[in-house]
Amino acid sequence: MTPGPISERLRAIFRDELEDHARSIEHDLLALERDPADGARADLHASLSRSVHSLKGASRVVGEDVIEAACHRLEEILHRLREGLPPDGSLFRLLLATVDAIRQTGAPAGEGSGGVGAVQALLPQLERIAQGSGEDVPVPAAPAAADLPPTENRQVQADNFVRVPVTKLDMLLSRSEELLVARRRAEARDGTLADLQEILRSWRRRWPDIERKVALASGAGASSATSDDQQTQRTQAARQALASCQADLRRLEHDLQAFGDHLAADRRAVEQAANALEGAIRRARLFPFAGACEGLERTARDLADRLGKDVRVVIHGGDLELDRSIIEGLRDPLLHLVRNAVDHGMETAGARRRAGKPATGSITVAARHRALQVEVEVSDDGRGVDLAAVREEAFRRGLDPAGPAETLVAHIFKAGFSTAAAVTPVSGRGVGLDVVKSRMEGMRGAVEVSTEAGRGTRFKLTLPLTLTTIRGLLVAAAGQTFALDTASVRRLLRADPGDIRLVEGRAMLAGAAGPIVLTSMARQLGFAVGERAPGEKIPVVVLEAGGRQAAFAVDALLAEQDLLVRGLGSRLKCVRNVTGATMLADGSLALILHAQDLIAAALAGSADPALAPTVAQSAQVARKRLVLADDSVTTRTLMRTILEGAGYEVRTAADGAEAWRLLQDGGADLVVTDIEMPQMDGITLTRTIRSSQRWRELPVILISALEADDDKARGLRAGATAYLLKSAFDQRELLSVVEQIL
Repeated sequence: MTPGPISERLRAIFRDELEDHARSIEHDLLALERDPADGARADLHASLSRSVHSLKGASRVVGEDVIEAACHRLEEILHRLREGLPPDGSLFRLLLATVDAIRQTGAPAGEGSGGVGAVQALLPQLERIAQGSGEDVPVPAAPAAADLPPTENRQVQADNFVRVPVTKLDMLLSRSEELLVARRRAEARDGTLADLQEILRSWRRRWPDIERKVALASGAGASSATSDDQQTQRTQAARQALASCQADLRRLEHDLQAFGDHLAADRRAVEQAANALEGAIRRARLFPFAGACEGLERTARDLADRLGKDVRVVIHGGDLELDRSIIEGLRDPLLHLVRNAVDHGMETAGARRRAGKPATGSITVAARHRALQVEVEVSDDGRGVDLAAVREEAFRRGLDPAGPAETLVAHIFKAGFSTAAAVTPVSGRGVGLDVVKSRMEGMRGAVEVSTEAGRGTRFKLTLPLTLTTIRGLLVAAAGQTFALDTASVRRLLRADPGDIRLVEGRAMLAGAAGPIVLTSMARQLGFAVGERAPGEKIPVVVLEAGGRQAAFAVDALLAEQDLLVRGLGSRLKCVRNVTGATMLADGSLALILHAQDLIAAALAGSADPALAPTVAQSAQVARKRLVLADDSVTTRTLMRTILEGAGYEVRTAADGAEAWRLLQDGGADLVVTDIEMPQMDGITLTRTIRSSQRWRELPVILISALEADDDKARGLRAGATAYLLKSAFDQRELLSVVEQIL
């Protein structure tokens, strides 16, 4: 790589990244040497693989071939350890010595002399162990602490610029953001001051009445023996005391008003200064998005050249300024996505010509602001994801190989998942996309993927504008206060119990775009769900992340405000459904919930029994008598047998028109109907029931072979209480739904 301003800057970034990865690898190796439990050992292996893989890719970008080769051998050794290679002290000494040598090699010129030679001396032993040969090669002594490059932050002044360690900048931002809490507390004091002023105003309004009562009391208290002079003196003394109290009251009211005005002016001045300080520090932390893309073009070029392909990288939005934490967090994911696109997505020049494409493949990396979020897309015009290979690998790993393309392709983010035919220095261990997903989730973000055969693949990364503050919605659930990032909040409403339906045994919230899964926030967080009064409207938050939605019932919607995000620390960083914490104005802590985790759990979870009674109450029906409509004799007979076996009285009809006649003649407590029937279908029957003055409250269950979301939405809009699928028919589910409704 030719020396110059860009390469020097890139190498400075690499040195920082190398130190971070080396520290992480060293920590995990020491923990692994202690022989942890199976679950912890698996987590350490995954963490080690990600760190080594990321360091290998970064080394390739800056041309550190020796470090890249060492990382490749480390990956192979870690793979053998996972497969059962017996660990011993000498092996860990070798691995730790390799980490020390890599650290020294990546040091700035003059600080790490001899590091390259140390790594090269270790490579033969690493290669023997990686290939399964246990021949002993002496392990060079680990460099002394004094010989290692210093890792502390340095402050350098040059011309009119000062290079300040980012830790100091982060500390300043943290201190300035703590003013958020102080300002919120000051705002709360405004309410207390207003209450005191209102007490004084009330006292002033009642003062004339107090004067009259005191005057009457002083006159009535005089005895017949009291002279007129004595009575006059008492009255004057009472009036003087009242006048003095009134003067004190006026002065207190005036002083309190002045104090309130001065306090408000001071608070505005502090708020203005604090906002200016926070804004200045935030601007100092802004870097162009191009900084996250440095090295991508060189990586794609070198890798494509090695694989016999022709690829170019196009960057859009490079001038878009983002917070340093976002830039740093994006580097590894973008590197992995670009390398993945070159290796897996791009065809050779000949194959592209045969497919009618330009010989040069194109990878586009684009960034844009989207509301309160940053959206980064990495797209290519290659062959697309091989869904057949993904399905085969999913089946081999015991994952669900069925479902639509968007569900199937999501498997590629799972740890260890790879469709590569063989392990190469570039790919094959299923680590890269796992790094992308874990990094996005660690930054409260999400990643989506879409693909089209022969046209290419697109990855969309969605991130908050900053990792330190959010605009948050406070909600109450299970007697506690929780916060949600408003960027994930799509809708707030108070749902009527009648708006809730049962679809395949699950509570769903009817909406214009189709039914949305509804569950209790408290239940998703592992708390007991409190009872609600019959007919009580339910506060609901609709969340969206990763292209998926779910609705959550809460106890109350409290407030929307700026929140300072605090990390949970290393011990709690993997807590499910939680991404951080924040301090509220009253000094209490509130957990910040992770919308993507909540939505995934809600969609994958079972029916929420706490919401089932709400559906039953909304129906307000008695029990026992059912009308069953289906044009299939076999289906009618089967379902009648099931329902009658459960103790219900069942009358059957071959179509909707006959079911309507039965309903008019003998009534019913519940109608169970198919959709597709002659004369009158189930949708028309449901609409007819809902338009009837007599039967409009009668619950209706639709059981159909129509599985599309549009069909479900059509049934619920017609007024169905529940929607079940024939393809997933289960008599226990049918009886459970009927029992819940009745």
